[in-house]
Amino acid sequence: MQATQPKTLLDQMERLADVDLSLRAELDQITMTFAELLDLDPGSLIQLSRPTGENIEIYVEAELLGWGEVLLMDGTVTVRLADLRHGRFPDLEEQDKELPAVSGQEQ
Repeated sequence: MQATQPKTLLDQMERLADVDLSLRAELDQITMTFAELLDLDPGSLIQLSRPTGENIEIYVEAELLGWGEVLLMDGTVTVRLADLRHGRFPDLEEQDKELPAVSGQEQ
């Protein structure tokens, strides 16, 4: 059995390009009692603790990606990515390392 050519990290990641991921922009989170929850009616206001203008968290699946600024564009709420958790996306072409060959897999 012949081993396939080693693939680079970038090659391996490109295979994931069509995988759907859940992205969530979290405005704020508060705690309330069950009684307060039962008192909510349509039109009730829920006061959040985050100050106006403060960046919100952006998650990919359950992982914190970074922070963003809430904007209103053409009547739609939008989030502009302000900062990434690790400062930037990794430059995979510079950090590309050869991965060990895996026998029995097609290229």
